[in-house]
Amino acid sequence: MGDYKISSIEEQNRTKSKFTEAFTVGLTDELELKSMRGKFWFVPPGEEIVAHKHKVQEEIYYQIRGPGKMLFGENKEEIVEIPEGSIVSVPPETWRQVINDTSKEHIWLIVGAPPVEKDGVH
Repeated sequence: MGDYKISSIEEQNRTKSKFTEAFTVGLTDELELKSMRGKFWFVPPGEEIVAHKHKVQEEIYYQIRGPGKMLFGENKEEIVEIPEGSIVSVPPETWRQVINDTSKEHIWLIVGAPPVEKDGVH
């Protein structure tokens, strides 16, 4: 048998974000990730993920259920529509924020590497 882990969105308990009204499911421990970190993010209608950048961690954002929007730049000057099923790569020093300005919950898979703790700047 192969050495692998499987996780499902539906089987996990959601945890409220410290910074917003969004919820997360941590995947780093669940999947025993060593060289990356991962979370499902559940963003309710009218809510957002806190604007931030990282010092060393690059991230990918996969829009599972949406469509979503991301704001880029320190002053949120660029607004980008992210169609459902799309993936976005963001380098560490780029300011980014996910927003949900629709009437239904959005779900994102966000994965970052390297797995640095407390690397975010808000």
